[in-house]
Amino acid sequence: MLRDDLTNEQYHALDGISASDVKIVHAKSIAHWKNKRFKETVTLQLGTAIHAFVLEPDIAHDLIHRGPETRRGKAWTEAKEEAESAGAVLLTEADYDHAKAVAESVLMTPRVMRMLNDKACIKEQSIINTCPETGLTLKCRPDALLPSRAVLDLKTTQDASPRGFAKSVRGFGYDLQSAFYIYACNLEGFEVSQFAFIGVEKEMPYAVAIHTLDYDYLKWARNQVMLTLDQIKRAQDSGDFTTGWPEVNVIGKPAWLQDDNEEAFA
Repeated sequence: MLRDDLTNEQYHALDGISASDVKIVHAKSIAHWKNKRFKETVTLQLGTAIHAFVLEPDIAHDLIHRGPETRRGKAWTEAKEEAESAGAVLLTEADYDHAKAVAESVLMTPRVMRMLNDKACIKEQSIINTCPETGLTLKCRPDALLPSRAVLDLKTTQDASPRGFAKSVRGFGYDLQSAFYIYACNLEGFEVSQFAFIGVEKEMPYAVAIHTLDYDYLKWARNQVMLTLDQIKRAQDSGDFTTGWPEVNVIGKPAWLQDDNEEAFA
């Protein structure tokens, strides 16, 4: 089901397995997923602001408020109350201006704007469906979706270069996110086969690059997603939400670690 009536907060409140859930289980354990807690941070707020300025520019100023210089004092308290009553995110002057600068760099990238301005592009809508393999309810909220082509996802990053972002893909589980979103979109009837990351650096010059995963990488990620969904299903059926770790883990010597005198006694 494709839904355009949910805010981001309402989407996150829905029951269902998301790409973030899959990443937690895959990287850590069932216990970490079961006991996860959401914590609002300044970094997340900045990300929300950048997304709003890029994907919803017409209403971004209603969603993101420019507050006082600091997060202290009466002026901030009053501005925060006003923002909360309007359902908006409040940023300091510096953070607001920073988010705007990052977003403007994305908006000045021709290839990105051609995709985002495509008449068929669907932005910030929620997909909820059922995995036929596990019976689990799945949910995802693509930043943007080109129904017959690709899912688009805006990522702020320290390094948008080919080498730098490749490290982030595995380090932050973006590969699993790619496969999960493609799978969920395919279940919904969207014939997408690719997931495109729009990476924009957090610092000057706010460099922008588009990254995708090749066939073999997506195939591996899809397999990992399905194995993890099965793991979640088995945990729900059994009620076993432990880590699954051994009581004692023996750590072996890494292959690259060599004793200073190893060669002398070889």
